[in-house]
Amino acid sequence: MAFSNPQVYMAELAGPLCRRLKAEPTAYDLAIATCIILYHFADVVAHVRGGKPHEVADEIAAKVPDFHTIRAIANAGKHVELTRHPKSELIGLRAEHMVRGKGAAFSDGSYFAGNVTWSDMPEAVVVETPDGRLHDVPHLCARVFKALCSDTELFQV
Repeated sequence: MAFSNPQVYMAELAGPLCRRLKAEPTAYDLAIATCIILYHFADVVAHVRGGKPHEVADEIAAKVPDFHTIRAIANAGKHVELTRHPKSELIGLRAEHMVRGKGAAFSDGSYFAGNVTWSDMPEAVVVETPDGRLHDVPHLCARVFKALCSDTELFQV
């Protein structure tokens, strides 16, 4: 497999992880692994372009704002606490902020004001970021995956 090819990376790594996380929304290992793989898609694009990963990550985040949260979760999951990030409001995110909680109220992954959801929502891995927002991680990953796949510029090799 040529995991340095953006199409292969998304089809063979990111896509299967997103599908598994959707099927197992309370799995911490899948939630963190999926965020890490989605974030490091920037490395693959940078490799193909001959650019710098952090510049590509910034470019992606400018188009897909949820990518900032994926990046924060990925780094907090790897390093226990996020101490650096382009969005200062996400600094301080800790791995233990990822918990099993009630999933999002709506199919787009959003909650009511005040991070409230329906009482009968199934559990999912959720994270409250230091900016006070609650994120349903499986929904977040699915949104970012879809946005990345629809950006044809990222797949030019």
